Amino acid sequence: MRKNIKNFLALYTLFASTTFVALAQDTKMSTAKTFGGRGQYRTWSVGVNAGALTPVVLTGGSNDFTNWDANFGYGLSLNKQVAHSFSLQANAFFGDLSGNNADAPGGRVGNYRSFETQIGFGIDLRGVANVATVDFLKRENALNFSVSTGLGVLGYAPSYVNQANAIIDWKGVSGASGDKDFIKSAYVPVGVGAKFKVSELVSFNLGYTMNFLDADNLDANSAKENSKDKFSYTHAGLEFSLGSKSKPNLTWANPVATMYDELNDSKLREDVNKLKTRTSTAEQDVQDLKKDTDGDGVADHLDKCPGTPVGTKVDGAGCALVVPQTKAK
Repeated sequence: MRKNIKNFLALYTLFASTTFVALAQDTKMSTAKTFGGRGQYRTWSVGVNAGALTPVVLTGGSNDFTNWDANFGYGLSLNKQVAHSFSLQANAFFGDLSGNNADAPGGRVGNYRSFETQIGFGIDLRGVANVATVDFLKRENALNFSVSTGLGVLGYAPSYVNQANAIIDWKGVSGASGDKDFIKSAYVPVGVGAKFKVSELVSFNLGYTMNFLDADNLDANSAKENSKDKFSYTHAGLEFSLGSKSKPNLTWANPVATMYDELNDSKLREDVNKLKTRTSTAEQDVQDLKKDTDGDGVADHLDKCPGTPVGTKVDGAGCALVVPQTKAK
């Protein structure tokens, strides 16, 4: 436990110092346009995180051990922002899970006193949806709330202490041939999170993920029929945006506020007024071109014989047609 506390303190000292440096950077007003496309944004980011791994989830359910521990876990992430409200995220995490039956009669349940499982790796791909923010009227948000889910593969090595206080370790004897260090199983992560904007390049993240395993041996105990093991990861971390510093981060974009600002931009209104003036001038020019003062069907600017009497038949130049006279027989 003391080692875990030291790990937490060291990691959060790093987080605090990095956050302080990021806050010292200048924050620029976004110059992105509503219909400017994703090319005007930074869309890639990498993150580091750390927190507590526990063999229980908030949604409840049965557990094979009466007591659970919170162990140190850490991870990495790679995020691709597809739109301002959705991203694809690849995650990897590592750590340990443990629990015991200290509160059970005799300090054990069946043959099990306690367990400890090493997570060699957890790798998954998730879809992350930004579902809410607190900055509805700004072009860039400063706090986003998200939900996520996906599919992953977990590699783990469980061990347990039996009623004779002997450690039974599955590591090195797993797999069909009995020579594998880690058991591999699919899992489904379901998470919620909050992302705080520290600067244009850095964000501070909080998250909670429930992981549902497609197996019942994560704690080295398959005590219940038709049950699956699960565990959770509560974490905090930093995320670093990649790409040109001159571009804003798509994560924080607010298209509605951006469009509103553009519509209320004084230069845009000036351009619109100029366009209205040009349109009115063009319409008047068209009316002038259609003007036919003498009503002979030929516009004034093409009429070479203006002022012809009403009813006079004219040619294409607006001049009266000469009607040939019929000779008497």
